[in-house]
Amino acid sequence: MFKGRKAASEVVASLVILLIVSILGSSLYSFSITTMMYQQENMYADIEVEIARSKESYKVIHIGWDGLGDDLNVMILNYGQLDLKISEVYVNGAMTTTYLSGRLETIQTTKLANVVLTSPVPIIAGSNYEIVLASQRGVSYVSNWTP
Repeated sequence: MFKGRKAASEVVASLVILLIVSILGSSLYSFSITTMMYQQENMYADIEVEIARSKESYKVIHIGWDGLGDDLNVMILNYGQLDLKISEVYVNGAMTTTYLSGRLETIQTTKLANVVLTSPVPIIAGSNYEIVLASQRGVSYVSNWTP
């Protein structure tokens, strides 16, 4: 009489353990799939940004200075495959805070544009300056300039 009960309790215990393992396995599988999908989406977004960066090319053609103040007129040629916007300009490592025109304006491919700014450092004739432009996509261009 007790032998049948013992056998039934072992079967029930095995089924409970199997149920617990199945639930834990399903939960782990679901978590893993969700995490991998999230990482895959982030990876594809990063790849798209890098592809866009590789298609973005521009060059400083001329830097104009009137010889009096600290205002600079930076002429840029976009020769890349995508339109771009200049978001930041640094002069000798100092970030420009005063833009008179051209900042964040779209520069179409194969077109020239000007960014007019007030230099954050004093401009002195004969001195060397490193001017770094950065686009919204993070592509930078370094120009060494002597007025």
